[in-house]
Amino acid sequence: MENESNNWLLLSTYQFEYKASILVGSLENEGIEYKIENKVDNAFNFMGKVEIYVRQSDFVKALHLKENIDL
Repeated sequence: MENESNNWLLLSTYQFEYKASILVGSLENEGIEYKIENKVDNAFNFMGKVEIYVRQSDFVKALHLKENIDL
């Protein structure tokens, strides 16, 4: 199971969930599998972050996609 977790790479970190949603929509449109870790404190929306992970095999494609989005 550990190899499975090592297969995911951090693509991006955002303070605001709406920015993460924009990238997630683009990843979905391209058929790129992703995982989200939402570490934003529900009581204090300005504290924490949203992390987006993609599979190692999709990382370069996802990175190019991210670079073409104006966030």
